[in-house]
Amino acid sequence: MKKRENIRDAFGISQEDLAIVLKVSRSQLAMFETGKRQLPSTALLQLAEILRYLQEDASKSADTTSLLKAQAIQKEKALEHLVKENHYKQFALEKKLNVLEKKYNASLSAFQLMKYLEKQDVKKEEFEKLMAKIIERKALADLEKNGLAMLTKYKIEKEVLQAEEKIILQFLKNE
Repeated sequence: MKKRENIRDAFGISQEDLAIVLKVSRSQLAMFETGKRQLPSTALLQLAEILRYLQEDASKSADTTSLLKAQAIQKEKALEHLVKENHYKQFALEKKLNVLEKKYNASLSAFQLMKYLEKQDVKKEEFEKLMAKIIERKALADLEKNGLAMLTKYKIEKEVLQAEEKIILQFLKNE
């Protein structure tokens, strides 16, 4: 029973399509596949001829060879496209990472400046103290949003993209 099911699967067509090729009804083919009934002798002979062709001649045919070459070319183009897409993602991520690092460093500097100003002259006016607190809160909020966690996330994404690129290039090299 299993061999009969595998025959249709080896052809890569549906039960209905194989029934049409063998000139039998779909129900006749279904019963043949389950071992409940035999196919007419003409259908069995045609099935045997198809199997023989697939095993002996199909792989040698010019049509198959040209199809395989076309598939290989299509695969190479797809891999090249993946490399380009990966490079673009790496470039975009590198830009984001640079911007984030600048924001992080600026926020850290602003925070450090406010700590310095707090230690200075105690006779500051109320406005200066208020301004220092506003700048400090903004710097802390920016550090929370664009801090080391976000930088680390981007650096990991960058390494993942670089590893992906190596894998894609390895596939291209194995062509």
